[in-house]
Amino acid sequence: MIVVIPQSGRRMSTGPELFKKVMRRWASGVTIVTTRIGEDVYGLTVSGFAGISLEPPLVMVSIGHNQNSHNWIRDGGCYAVNFLRADQADLSDRFATVDVRDRFAGLRYRTVASGAPVLDDCLAWFDCRLVAEHVVGDHTIFVGEVLIGEVLSDAPPLVYFNRGYLPPSSFIPSSMR
Repeated sequence: MIVVIPQSGRRMSTGPELFKKVMRRWASGVTIVTTRIGEDVYGLTVSGFAGISLEPPLVMVSIGHNQNSHNWIRDGGCYAVNFLRADQADLSDRFATVDVRDRFAGLRYRTVASGAPVLDDCLAWFDCRLVAEHVVGDHTIFVGEVLIGEVLSDAPPLVYFNRGYLPPSSFIPSSMR
């Protein structure tokens, strides 16, 4: 279906089901976004992530208003984006579904610059200070200034596509296999 923008400026709605169906055809890397509020640590699985500026270095995460985690980012004032490896689907599922109190159980993490938890075992990470937020529809885009980052592995990334994870062999160049 093509969305037509009539001359009047009104757009024809695709509807949520068609929108989700089309978006499922977009493959994306998987991250765990973490933050800290006082002594409490929080995290969630996020695929709505992008780099948006080189100078200054800025990234964004998109969090739905219906998520408990929506206010965590705002209240924490910081977040870390932890990129997952292809072998970490269980960790992605854990931060997407497990009770909030149990998500960090048994995981090793540290704080670096902002105070947000950085996972010790991930592909790479950015530690960010929240600098802006923009309400867009039923989500908020949280813009973070990257304070520091690190690549921990050359392994392939975890990629989500059409309600599942892609095997690395389906998208990794032969030079990385």
